[in-house]
Amino acid sequence: KEVADYLERDNRIILPLGSVEEHGPHLGLGTDCIEAEAIARLSSEATGVITAPTLNYGMTFSAMGFPGTLSLSPKTLICVLEDILRSMHQQGFRRVFIVNGHGGNTASIQCCAENMATELPELSLKLVEWWKEEDVNQVINETMGKQVGSHASFAETALVMAIRPQAVKLNNLTGRDAPLENTRELLTVRNFSKFYPDGIMGLNPSTASAEAGHAVLKKSVDLCVKELEDWN
Repeated sequence: KEVADYLERDNRIILPLGSVEEHGPHLGLGTDCIEAEAIARLSSEATGVITAPTLNYGMTFSAMGFPGTLSLSPKTLICVLEDILRSMHQQGFRRVFIVNGHGGNTASIQCCAENMATELPELSLKLVEWWKEEDVNQVINETMGKQVGSHASFAETALVMAIRPQAVKLNNLTGRDAPLENTRELLTVRNFSKFYPDGIMGLNPSTASAEAGHAVLKKSVDLCVKELEDWN
């Protein structure tokens, strides 16, 4: 009944995506889900746009060498996303705002979007990935200094400290940096653990803070809110 009432006045919906993936020795396997769900929920509360349940599984083949990682294949993820979008369209949603928390999902999202553009041309999609946004990275640089890292590093650690502090175990860190490798070699399950043996991509994140994480979270939500409110 509530969904039916909502669809009489709005056809937007937020879809958070995550993954089940290692995030170093200090963050949980559900880190990407925690981040995407929090950004989606706060954006929903600020705008009134309904949020779908988080898709907790993603494409994370490269991290399968680490215990606990669970992955969909790219083909399966594309099919799952297409089925979800078809269902949303059938129910009456016409604008789907995707909040992605995992970089490994991006290629599948793009392929799905291309397929849906042909099959359901009246369905509009937007994608936000917080770590790629210029305004968010400016906040990261202002609060933590210019930190080089892209996975389980300063910004991601700070963000989880702000959202779910009990899911962060800084005492598990070894204090070792893992500088990003400047290589054209594609990361796969064969070489990921060679470049990043503890799963962290970037500098040692032990000085991350919840205060910085709240700033990153706020800027990410502000960006989503603006995109949602400006969506005609």
